[in-house]
Amino acid sequence: MKKLKLILPMLAFIFAITLSFAFVNATADDFYATGYVIIEGQPYDVDTNCNSQSTSDCKVRIENLSGTFIVYDSETDEPLKSNAPIQTIDDPRP
Repeated sequence: MKKLKLILPMLAFIFAITLSFAFVNATADDFYATGYVIIEGQPYDVDTNCNSQSTSDCKVRIENLSGTFIVYDSETDEPLKSNAPIQTIDDPRP
């Protein structure tokens, strides 16, 4: 019984440490696609909720600018696809 009282807390501690490395912390950033929009001929990086499950181009509205902007994939330079509603984002220009 004395060994059990010593071993069980140690096992619980080791088990907790082991499982802490087994799970990945998912943040909101993981659910957003990184792409870019073209404003006045210059590309600017943006994070959007484009999900590529559609045939429609992913578009965003930018605060203080009129119109919508197509979001392009940073790797392929093709428009990202999305069936999500148009998202309003902050102006990405510095």
